[in-house]
Amino acid sequence: MTNENMSLDREESLVNLWLFIIITITVLALLINVLSLHYGNNPVAPHLLYIPVVIAAYWYPHRGLLFAGLISAVYLGMVWFFSMGSLEYFTAAFIICIVLIGVAAVVTSLSSHMRRNEVKYRSLFNHSESGIGLIDLATLSIREGNKRFASILGYERIELAQIPFADLWMEPESKDLFLRALRNHGSVENLATKFHSKTRGPRWVLISAGILPDNQFVVTLIDITDRKSAEEALLIKDHAISSSINAIAILDLDLNITYVNHSLLRMMEYPNETEIIRKNTRHLMASRQVFEEIRDQLQDKGTWFGEVTLLKYNGSPFHVQFYANLVRDEAGKPVCVMFWFIDITDRKRMEDAKRTALEQVEKNIEQFAILGDHIRNPLAVIVGLSSLAPGDITDKIILQAREIDRIVTQLDMGWIESEKVREFIKRYYMVGTAEEAGTAESSGAAAIPGKK
Repeated sequence: MTNENMSLDREESLVNLWLFIIITITVLALLINVLSLHYGNNPVAPHLLYIPVVIAAYWYPHRGLLFAGLISAVYLGMVWFFSMGSLEYFTAAFIICIVLIGVAAVVTSLSSHMRRNEVKYRSLFNHSESGIGLIDLATLSIREGNKRFASILGYERIELAQIPFADLWMEPESKDLFLRALRNHGSVENLATKFHSKTRGPRWVLISAGILPDNQFVVTLIDITDRKSAEEALLIKDHAISSSINAIAILDLDLNITYVNHSLLRMMEYPNETEIIRKNTRHLMASRQVFEEIRDQLQDKGTWFGEVTLLKYNGSPFHVQFYANLVRDEAGKPVCVMFWFIDITDRKRMEDAKRTALEQVEKNIEQFAILGDHIRNPLAVIVGLSSLAPGDITDKIILQAREIDRIVTQLDMGWIESEKVREFIKRYYMVGTAEEAGTAESSGAAAIPGKK
C-alpha cells in the first residue's frame, strides 16, 4: 500500500470518527436543551448547539448548512412545544437559529476554501516533478515526502519515515553548510551536492529549503545527475578541443566565428579571443573566391577540404590544409559550422625549394647532353685534320681521340640514366616541360673513325 493510499485511508477514518462525534454531541446538546426548556428557559443551553454545527460545517462543508437548518428546525420545534406557542420565546429561539445558520455558512465557506487550497497544494506536492519532503528540524527525520522525492532517493514513500535525513548526504561539509544556512537565514537556495540513493547510487541534486511552523522545514530536490554528467562530458570535449594541436573554430550559419581554440590563436597570432570572435571567416581568407567556393559547397554538400591561404592578425599570408564541415542536430537541421586546419607553410616552402632544385637538375641534364655534342664536334675536326698528315703523330692523335670519344660515350650512358631520372621527376613532381631533341648516342659518334 502506498503512502498516498494510507493518507487517504487515515483521512477517511478521521471523517468517520468525526461523524460519530458530531452525532453524539448533537444528541447531548439537544437533550440538554430539552431539560433546560422543561425545567425553565436556560439561556446558555442553546449555545451548545454551535459545537456540532461548527464541527459538521468544517468536516462536511457541502452539508453544513443543511445540518444547521435541521438542528434549527428541531430546536424551534422544541421551543414551540415547551413554551406552549409563546411568541416571545419563539422569536428569541428564531434569532439564535439565524445566528446558528450564519455561523454554519461562514465555517462552510472557510472550510470549502481551505479544502480547495489543500487539494490544490496536495496535488502540487504529490505530482510535482521536483522531490518535496517535510523534515523535522530537531531530529532531521523525514515526516513526509512525495513520490518524486522517494524516487530520487531510491526508496518507497512508506520507507521515508525510517531514513534519517542527515544520512542521505555524501559530503558532510555540504550538509553542515546547508543546516547552518537554514538555521541562520531560514532558507537555502540551489545548493548542489551529492546524495545517497538506495537503488541508483550517488546522485547529484540541487537542494532548496525553507523553515515552516511546527519546527519543520520543507526541502525541494531536483536530480541533476544527468546534467552533471553532460557538463563533465562537455568539459572533457572542450578541453580536448582547446588543447588540440590543430586549429579549430566553431561558426554560426552565417560563418561568423563563435569559438576558437588556443592553437588557432597561436597560428594566426591573435592576441586574444575578443579580436577574432564574431569576425566573419571571409576576413581571414586571402581569396574571396575561395571563401565563396567553401560557402557554396558547405550549403550543397555540407563539407569542404583543400588548401587555403589565410591571413594572420598582422595581414601576412600563410598556407593551411583546411577542412570545413556543416554540423547538424539529431533532426538533420544545420546548427553550426566547424572548421579546423593545420599550418603547411613550411611544407609549401620545402616543396617550392625542392621544385626549384629539381628544375635546376633538369637544366643541368639538358646542358650535360648538349655539352657531349659540343665535345664531339671539335674532336671530329681534329681527327679529320690529323689524317691529312700521315705518320706516327697522326696515329697517336687518333688514338687519343678515340680515348676521348670513349670517355664521352660513358658520359652519354650516364646522361641516358639521367634522362630516366628526369622522366621520373616530370611524372611524379611535375617538374620540367621542355622536350629534348635526339639522344647523345646519335649525336656524332659516326664522325669519329674507328668507332664501333
